[in-house]
Amino acid sequence: MKPLEAIALAAILAAGTGAWAADAPGKPMKMDEPMHGEMKKKGMKKGDVKKAAEKKGRGMKPMAEKESAGAAKK
Repeated sequence: MKPLEAIALAAILAAGTGAWAADAPGKPMKMDEPMHGEMKKKGMKKGDVKKAAEKKGRGMKPMAEKESAGAAKK
């Protein structure tokens, strides 16, 4: 799996739990802060992961719609 795909996948999976955590009080995440943790790369910002996940989601949307239309016919 390509590194960008892995990051996008992690962001998508985290988005499911992020919706639940968004209700919690606290400061919003600053997208221009540097990444931290084991997935970081030099010069990478937090917003880069979100942008990559959105781009990946837009690319996969036609495929997902096609699959859901096929499932409805059965």
